[in-house]
Amino acid sequence: MNRTLLALIAMAAAHGPLTAQQLRSVPAHPEHKHHGPSIAPATGPAVNPKGSAFYSEPFDNDLNGWTVVSGIGNLDWAWTNSGPGPTSSTYPVPALNTSTPSGWVIIDDDYLGTPGQQAESSLVSPVIDLSAAPTNLKVEFDQYFQEFSDPDVETWVGVSTDGGTTWDEILINEGVGRDGRPNPEVMDVDISAWVAADPSNVQLRFRYLATWDYGWQLDNIAIRELPNNDMALVSFAKTDFDFDLTGVANMDYSIYPLSQLRPMQMSGLLKNKGYLAQTGVSITSTVTEPGGANEVLTGGGLTFAPGETVAVPVTGYTPPSTVGVYTLDHAVSQNETDEVPANNTGSDQFAVSTTTWAHDDGAVESFILQGPDFAGEQFGVGNRFDLVADAQLVAVQVAIHDTTEAGTLIAGEIYDADDNLLDQTTDHEIVASELNTVGGSTFITLTFDAPIDLFAGNAYLVMAHYFGGPEVVGFASSGASAAQVSIVHYPDDPQGNFFYYVTRTPMVRAILSGPIGIDEEGGPLARAPLAWPNPATEQTRLGFELREAAPVRFELHAATGELVQSADLGRMSAGEQQHAIDVSDLSQGLYTWTLLIDGRRFNGRMAVQR
Repeated sequence: MNRTLLALIAMAAAHGPLTAQQLRSVPAHPEHKHHGPSIAPATGPAVNPKGSAFYSEPFDNDLNGWTVVSGIGNLDWAWTNSGPGPTSSTYPVPALNTSTPSGWVIIDDDYLGTPGQQAESSLVSPVIDLSAAPTNLKVEFDQYFQEFSDPDVETWVGVSTDGGTTWDEILINEGVGRDGRPNPEVMDVDISAWVAADPSNVQLRFRYLATWDYGWQLDNIAIRELPNNDMALVSFAKTDFDFDLTGVANMDYSIYPLSQLRPMQMSGLLKNKGYLAQTGVSITSTVTEPGGANEVLTGGGLTFAPGETVAVPVTGYTPPSTVGVYTLDHAVSQNETDEVPANNTGSDQFAVSTTTWAHDDGAVESFILQGPDFAGEQFGVGNRFDLVADAQLVAVQVAIHDTTEAGTLIAGEIYDADDNLLDQTTDHEIVASELNTVGGSTFITLTFDAPIDLFAGNAYLVMAHYFGGPEVVGFASSGASAAQVSIVHYPDDPQGNFFYYVTRTPMVRAILSGPIGIDEEGGPLARAPLAWPNPATEQTRLGFELREAAPVRFELHAATGELVQSADLGRMSAGEQQHAIDVSDLSQGLYTWTLLIDGRRFNGRMAVQR
């Protein structure tokens, strides 16, 4: 399904709310796919076992009495234990990850659909007797839905109590995007009013209507009692990144380098999954910092109607300049007593590093290969990085999956905001010891011949590049990215120099310049030096931590190499130390500071603004 990056930008709105729901009561009743990167199915966590149900269907062996009702065309629902058929689509559909041992149902439009052909097919349950069930009911199910772009793509869940003569329906999926959705995504629909007409004669229907799109996969359909009071934390965002609103600014990183720390506007997506309105709904997020200090962020105090979903921001947070892992624990509360507290909490984390900048989650989950149409051609994968302070890029790190052949050549690359190549590292020949299986975390460091100057207010694309040939290269991926953050590049595509976005995060990292040797066991520094504020206008402070007492000398050089300041700081004691730098007489520009500690040299960059 052919889309360049520009076309994808125009359609980034496809990544909207998790569900777009519309109720109605109804009677019964592009055309060339461009073959892009092939993305291996990710390994997802199993869904926790669900509680008791008044009806359940796990589809472990077959359709088990469910019937397929054809509407338009000849594409229909089917039982599967393997998932979608193999295609070379730009966004190949992964198999549904579910908690059952085997089997689920699928309508596989990408593999079996016909270009230009509209398809409608319904999956209808046997008659379900709910006369002994409580009044308030919901239907739950696991799904994976992936949409291309057609405006008429719709999936509906419906209920009939008159043998299928009429159906009440709710629109479940529309305008939700191509990739990166939860897998599985646990959905629930309030069916109380629909069942009330005749609880002893209930049928469920899952209806798909589209023109050659990707498809829909379902499993673990169950009817359960709908609690009166049930607020849920659907997801949590650590930044306010939204490509439509912010462009490439405020991206969410798994690791921030010290020089690129910035305010983080966090928010929780909350949903009222109960039968009654919920009042005083709030979210509390506790940030546990590497030193053990806690920062409590709060937001909310809202009223939620039944079924309402709202993104609730919490108070702003800026990480301190402390290297390490930051853990976030979230909790949702309301005035009413929540009957399902298990979905009220969640956790996240991010890290602060001296020089490493990353989007990925650190352990290999999957890998990205060339699409079949690009076999033997050059291709690359990478991520975008937006700068809040000037910096220098010195290297690219990449993790490679063991589908890759040893001896293959790769390199690191950096592109500017207009996707123009700025520089490329020295070629690197992959050896077997550098390859990763799932769960691995071995990175290859690809170093530039000279540092690349990066400037605040700009975003850069950092990539790992394969030069083409008969070898197979699997670039490792870990975690999920928002639209427009993670990129696959085909420079030799006959239709143009294509940049596609993907939402499985390539394990490609940026390494910025900074102090060296601080991670070495027994080195003099216990914490990386940091100049703050940076940029500076009148004065900045260079903070650092010594493992033991040592002689220290400070030097500051202009971009020309001229020594503009120096100071012998004497023998400084172990622990936290600071050196004040007066920049009031310095011209605007970039400077390099140096600490000489017990004969060892540590360098960093700072900027002076006027």
